[in-house]
Amino acid sequence: MSLIELPAEILLQIFDHVGSSYFRSDLSRLRVCKRWNGLAHIVCFREACITTKMLRRMASSPYAESSLREMEILDLNLEGFGTVRPGTVLDPKDSSWNYVPDQSSLQRRTMELNDDLVHLATIIKQSRKLRTLRIKAIKSSNPVFEVRETYLFPSTLRALLLSTSNLTALELDLYGTRPEPEGHPHHGDDGHVCPMIGALLPTLQRLRLRVRTICADALRPPRDFPGPLPLRVLLVDFVLTEELANEKSRFTARCGGPGRFVRLAQVVRGAVLSRARALLPHTSAPKMVRILTGTFSGDEIQGIDVLTGKNIKVKKGAEWDDDSEVMID
Repeated sequence: MSLIELPAEILLQIFDHVGSSYFRSDLSRLRVCKRWNGLAHIVCFREACITTKMLRRMASSPYAESSLREMEILDLNLEGFGTVRPGTVLDPKDSSWNYVPDQSSLQRRTMELNDDLVHLATIIKQSRKLRTLRIKAIKSSNPVFEVRETYLFPSTLRALLLSTSNLTALELDLYGTRPEPEGHPHHGDDGHVCPMIGALLPTLQRLRLRVRTICADALRPPRDFPGPLPLRVLLVDFVLTEELANEKSRFTARCGGPGRFVRLAQVVRGAVLSRARALLPHTSAPKMVRILTGTFSGDEIQGIDVLTGKNIKVKKGAEWDDDSEVMID
């Protein structure tokens, strides 16, 4: 019996074993025959990794909606377009400066990105199988650009979160984009996302947050939810950058509603920590609850293990859930 003649359930198990990356690395592997394509297509798009450049192509693709219908895991990897550091003298001979967008081009591309993400949100809404959503927003890789940029609007993030249901894992790592400054067209919009995160808690088993602004609402489940919460892993990182030169933008700020932001102080860390502690009795089987407070000590970042109440140290650059932390007496 040839491989293609195997029963569908066995063929699916084989495809699951090789993984979706096997098909995504070479889409010609989908085109064996109609039966093969139908089954391989399901596995291929079970996991989707979408970059900023891919979003623009997806917006005009007639196949995007049908391809992502079976999606269970979505990774959004976004990168800023770049704004030149003040005082920078551009050297045309330097290959890293080959393209520097002017302000109008930057605004246009930023609007296109957010429009494409809102369009993606409408597709996500139709994917009832989506269980894991990971969004990472980094700064531009061009060395002459500003460390922080404004390219992901809170209202866009809000649309993405509202389009989901039954998520079991949510990871937001948004250190590379900053809140809209005064005078920005989207400054003060209705994109306060913390309540949207809290509304997802009844189904979340894993929640990881490193965001530009945060308040206790992110850890506040709906009042009418009877519990217990399925949350097993909760990680909140207040450290946005380890660059000492960027002290003013180094830590998370507190959101005080649309358009109002207060610099990080003990109050915001205390509020989130208190809320995490209050959440514990309402969880069924917590495995890790960790708050990285942003206090530096040599090559380590200090934090709090909420389950044990002990202070911890985590190596810079380590994974948030790395178990190799050192306890402090």
